[in-house]
Amino acid sequence: MRTMKTRVVRLSLLIVTAACAVIVLWAFLSGRRHPVALIRVLDAAGKPVAGAIIKPDGLRTKPGPYSSGHYGWRTEPGWPPNDPASTDGDGFARVQYPKFVFERIESGQISFSVNHPEFVPDRPFRTVTTTPPAGAPWRNWAEYVWNRIQNKALIARTDAVVLQRGAILKLSVRPEPAARNNGPLFAQASGAWIQETNFWVRPEPGAIITRQLATGPQEVRAIQFDASGSAWFSDVISLTATAEQTNDVVVELKRGITLQGQLDATVPRPVTNGRVVAHVWPQGLKPQDSPPQWHAWTSVRDDGTFEISSLPAGELEIVALCNGFVSTNGPGQSPSMHYPQKHLLGTNDVVIRIGLERTACLEIEVQDDHGNPLKAAKVSAWPNVRYGEWSAIILTGDLYNSADLLRDGLKSRAWWQPVPDFQGISDSAGLAVIHNLPSEANVFNVEHPDFVMPAIVTTSGDRSRSTSVKLIAGQTNRVVVRLEPRGQSPIAHY
Repeated sequence: MRTMKTRVVRLSLLIVTAACAVIVLWAFLSGRRHPVALIRVLDAAGKPVAGAIIKPDGLRTKPGPYSSGHYGWRTEPGWPPNDPASTDGDGFARVQYPKFVFERIESGQISFSVNHPEFVPDRPFRTVTTTPPAGAPWRNWAEYVWNRIQNKALIARTDAVVLQRGAILKLSVRPEPAARNNGPLFAQASGAWIQETNFWVRPEPGAIITRQLATGPQEVRAIQFDASGSAWFSDVISLTATAEQTNDVVVELKRGITLQGQLDATVPRPVTNGRVVAHVWPQGLKPQDSPPQWHAWTSVRDDGTFEISSLPAGELEIVALCNGFVSTNGPGQSPSMHYPQKHLLGTNDVVIRIGLERTACLEIEVQDDHGNPLKAAKVSAWPNVRYGEWSAIILTGDLYNSADLLRDGLKSRAWWQPVPDFQGISDSAGLAVIHNLPSEANVFNVEHPDFVMPAIVTTSGDRSRSTSVKLIAGQTNRVVVRLEPRGQSPIAHY
């Protein structure tokens, strides 16, 4: 009898093992699979929230010897699409994410937005996997397994997202004969992304309501456009919002001011490929608190003049770029950043002059691993402009208008675009040229379908496939780079 039981146990184990092997083989043969994060959304009482829309937008790497900042979601082969996912009746949504942030650096967290018309929008990070990166020492794996056993959970789930009920805010406009406009009213609130489509509703002309305002201190502003397209702004109003209570605020609109300017005489005329970008913060408020802000840009005329209409009162930050010249730095703390020049905008139109300095030209000779000239390699640099000593973006990569985002929403032009000034393609001699770099933009990268730059160890201990060169403004600066075959030495955690 004991022998019979032993045979049954062995046969059962054999069947289970074979079944597992079939499942693994099927998974391997059926193609690449992206990992899936199971995200649950609850309300403050712990009840599931159905119908919440989750949209992934970024990643962070697993902790370990290699860890770095926040990476945006890429739209390219090998990456899952970041399509919106809706939570089911139990509050769960499944979100695919890439196993690797880049090369062999594994994803550890994802960032995503969560929106539901009855709750305050959220944009959290969640850890999606707690397993050590590939190549981790056996002690790391032993600690991981022991911790999972102690917690009696062999499957890691993300922490739930808890949404909060919002305060109700109604903004109404005091009748203003000068505006003479029956168009829709718009509004901005602290921390609310300008393109969130369900955040505001319009119950009647001249009024706008949200039920999703975060509780606590808030700053809000109303905007309306007249028949000529000019923007009218209310003052930025401070209030303390309480969950599920209504704040009824009546505001007065004032026509936005016009900014006129000129590039200084340093730039020869005619000016070519000139762009000016303006960003306005409410005076006295901290950029890190995400108060209502306004963004606009325009092209520069051949004679060096420009005009930007419909700006609100506040602290203006402005940058300019044209062929061969960039605006001189305003006040700032980081030597690797380019800073805007600053002006104060009141209620009257303003005329300014922008000081400029010469940019640098960078010529890169690109070679393959045998020292031969390499054609069709893409060379890129990324000079950053920093607004409010808080947020940074590639200089003139932000050619968008807040007015367009308000009126057109997601149909408007994207808020970020690549800047051709900072890119070059190598020719048959392996030469690539970037003509228009600010002198502090001394880091560049080279990409090719079959080759990559050798990885170097940075001051923080990470490995990077970019390198630096000293740039002298007004001159052609030259450097030679030799690439290695793609995949020869992938960057990994260990």
